[in-house]
Amino acid sequence: MGDVHGPTAADGVDDAVALRAELERRAQLVDELRQELDDTNRGLIALHTELEAARLSEARLAAIVAASDDAMISLGPSCLVQTWNPGAERLFGQAEQHIIGQTIETLMSDAARAAFLAAVEQIRSWGHADSYQSRWRRTDGTEVEVAVTVSPMRDANGGLIGFATAARDVTHQLAAQAELAAARADREVMAERDRIARDLHDMVIQRVFGAGLALQGVTARITHPDSATRIHTVIDELDATIRELRGTIFELGQPAQKAASLRAQVLDETATAQDRLGFAPAVEFDGPVDAALPDATAAHLLAALREALSNVARHAHASAVRVAVHAGDELLLEVTDNGCGIDPAVTRSSGLTNLRRRAEKLGGTFEAAGRPEGGTRLRWRIPLTTESPARTP
Repeated sequence: MGDVHGPTAADGVDDAVALRAELERRAQLVDELRQELDDTNRGLIALHTELEAARLSEARLAAIVAASDDAMISLGPSCLVQTWNPGAERLFGQAEQHIIGQTIETLMSDAARAAFLAAVEQIRSWGHADSYQSRWRRTDGTEVEVAVTVSPMRDANGGLIGFATAARDVTHQLAAQAELAAARADREVMAERDRIARDLHDMVIQRVFGAGLALQGVTARITHPDSATRIHTVIDELDATIRELRGTIFELGQPAQKAASLRAQVLDETATAQDRLGFAPAVEFDGPVDAALPDATAAHLLAALREALSNVARHAHASAVRVAVHAGDELLLEVTDNGCGIDPAVTRSSGLTNLRRRAEKLGGTFEAAGRPEGGTRLRWRIPLTTESPARTP
């Protein structure tokens, strides 16, 4: 019968050591797992914080886009509208649900489309595009002046995925710039008018005045009555010339104002001549006088009328004058007086020469002739062409 051995004390010790080691290993594994969980939790917290910051940043950006008065539009690679902010709706009158998925080119004329496509091509070729000004179309058909900026939108790998487009209404800005430019131009014109006025006063008037004084000195030594009369006539004309020059100088010193209707200006000219004539001329109009005349032509007509009335005041000794303005296929200014008539010496006067030159400059004619019943009739006429810009009635 063999020996039977039970568990010894040594076996128990070994089992306890092994169990302790296993427990320690498992405890270490648990610690490692806990550490990994802690690290993962911290990572998740950090990721959540970043995502929340990104969400808040995106929300702020969306709020800025929504509140902007500028049109902010995102486009796909083929220029189809992907987003459309309220500023775009206010500026162009197009609701978001009607424009999303449509091409941005529906807002553009041919010229605006060419400028926009050129900016897109710059981005494709060079990565950026310069801002530019254009005219885009509203839904009601009107156009608005806009400053346009087109920028690339790219994915994480740098690939082009669309275009961010901003359009700012610059209508008021351009109007302000135009007003500033006009103000500067007015200042330059006024400065030039001041210079001309000084030259007229300091040089021309003084020379004419000196010539008049010289003639007055000569008159005292002339015994022939006809010669003295003629010299006195010349002196009177020099005095009238000085008065007209002074009137011109005064007008040059006044700010330029928007022209009134031609009818009103003709009536003003005849009213001004009343003091020189001693009576009020009769005035007649026939045809679309205001509508038919370009501004430059109207200015020539008024100058011709002024010259004609001045001639009547100087030479005619009339008691009545009729001014008639007719507009049709041609423009006719007729000034008729009941004075002493016209003679060859007056026909060659500088005033009549100026009237003839003004008419010929515009392709027209001028004639001055005596009337059978007495007096003189001046006819100043020019053609009116369809190419000439019409005045506003």
